Amino acid sequence: MLISCGQNANKNEAIPIDSIKVVDKNIDNKMIDSSIDTHPITNTSPNQIEINEALSDPEIDDYYKEIYKKKEIIAAEDSKMLSITEKLFTDNSSQDLFYFIVFTKSMNGADGFYAEAVAESAYKYVTTKTIEFADYFNIAPGLTDEDLTNWAEFVSGEIKITKEGNEENATKILENKLRENLAGSRKEYLVVIEQFIEKVNSTMP
Repeated sequence: MLISCGQNANKNEAIPIDSIKVVDKNIDNKMIDSSIDTHPITNTSPNQIEINEALSDPEIDDYYKEIYKKKEIIAAEDSKMLSITEKLFTDNSSQDLFYFIVFTKSMNGADGFYAEAVAESAYKYVTTKTIEFADYFNIAPGLTDEDLTNWAEFVSGEIKITKEGNEENATKILENKLRENLAGSRKEYLVVIEQFIEKVNSTMP
């Protein structure tokens, strides 16, 4: 019994209380560091990473970044505002999603000449880049049902101007065109387009 107690005493002396605290503190620090290192990897989608890279790209005009952040059009020189509609059709695959969102958010507060340009560009985009349109509204961070409604209203506005008196038939032609463009694509894309067409129809007389 005495020998056993002596052995226990030696074990207690071999690991002082202070050293135990130091070990625990180091473990805590490692846990914190691990959390900081892995959080962006596990919680940031590839699409958000692409957007973040665009936001930090010094070659991209701050004007577009501010629209992205404020989620509405910002008044500027006519040429700069109209450049948003040009950027929508960029061939840069690492920035196209960013500019799509910028264009979409610029619909908020759009009026006058810019609203007309947005309507024309929105119609052109949805009919020529249908897959990209459906894909972005399916997976892009920050896009909402309200944004899809805005697209529908501007496309509807373009139809009312260019197909006045024949809106119903023009909308049907649009629907057929979009479905044709999506032939063989993912089912999720068709869901987006069906919602979009329903919103377009709801704005018609």
